[in-house]
Amino acid sequence: MGGFPGNTAWIAELIPDLDSKMEQFVVDSNEVDDELVEIFIEELTRLAGELCEGLANNDAQMIRGSAHSIKGMGGTIGLPGISVVGLTIENMAKEERLGDAKPLVASLSDWLDSVR
Repeated sequence: MGGFPGNTAWIAELIPDLDSKMEQFVVDSNEVDDELVEIFIEELTRLAGELCEGLANNDAQMIRGSAHSIKGMGGTIGLPGISVVGLTIENMAKEERLGDAKPLVASLSDWLDSVR
């Protein structure tokens, strides 16, 4: 694989102690190929759309479910920071802190726009 596109430095700016939180999501990603990256981006784009819809409708359950799926995806593709973003948004939805999730969702969407 030629490497994952895009810069994920924005995650560290939004999530304190990112490095310690990423450890649980790190997996061996030597087997990730370009086709898998493409599928990941498509699925993440769909889930980010659900996050935006959930925020627009003040639907914590939708946000929680979509964020939970994102949490499980990032480490598998070699982007544990994306998993931490999912975990953080999921916890915010559980705590009904949807306004706090908006900057993360917006940054995730912006990042996806840059890698597509």
